[in-house]
Amino acid sequence: MRWVVTLWGTKQDAERLVGEFPELSAVEYSPSEYHRDLHLELDVPEGDAPEGNALNVARAVIEAHVRRINGFGRLRWGRTFEGVEITDFKTIDSQGETATIHFLEPGVEYLLPEDWVAMADERGIPKARLPIGMEVLSILDGEAVTMLAATDRSVALVLRLVDEMLAGDEEIDWAAAYSALEVMEQDLHDRGLDGQKLGWWTAKERGNFRATANSVEVLGEHARHGKPFGLTEGRMTSMDASWLVRRAAALWLTWRLEHGGDSSE
Repeated sequence: MRWVVTLWGTKQDAERLVGEFPELSAVEYSPSEYHRDLHLELDVPEGDAPEGNALNVARAVIEAHVRRINGFGRLRWGRTFEGVEITDFKTIDSQGETATIHFLEPGVEYLLPEDWVAMADERGIPKARLPIGMEVLSILDGEAVTMLAATDRSVALVLRLVDEMLAGDEEIDWAAAYSALEVMEQDLHDRGLDGQKLGWWTAKERGNFRATANSVEVLGEHARHGKPFGLTEGRMTSMDASWLVRRAAALWLTWRLEHGGDSSE
């Protein structure tokens, strides 16, 4: 199946990219003199997946390709490159028939864990439990944390990394997740403390998290390292990893606030 994807970006970025990528072409008409539409043409194998899954696979392939294009642009032209974004998709089949594909966002928003447990209980879904650490997260003082972040680089860095970790719709940013935990571990080490000995995580959790985050075989471009380690199956899910980091962050921030929030500057 041939896919024609419309991308939108600045006129300068569009001209730069057309000169680098043969699969890109500029659209003549543009509603703005400062911005330009591009067409990206890709062949995405249909495979044997059901129609709904095939569309999701195609979307993932296209979005990954656009992400790589934007990555190259930022590498080549630095901050002067603003990037391009997808505006619509069209397909062209072997008979030349075209169709516009609309990828709608999920109709159900994310639920808070307590809402999920309540819903699961109502529907009789077994093993519906709140994640470990929910009680610490639920009482964390936002104003106190942000005030501490304004004067403490480690706290500010952890908040930024957690934000990056959860920026995607499904897969977490494993490199950001691992870096966030490393910042906390270093801060504890500087104070003569250890998160595992404090009971904030177990050795098994830490090992599974590290092994999965480092595995390029399991995570591909989401991996923290590019060196193959031989791990072919993840030892921790994205959900468990994100909860590990969020729980650790909540416990660490609570400890820091209780002990005066002394700056690491």
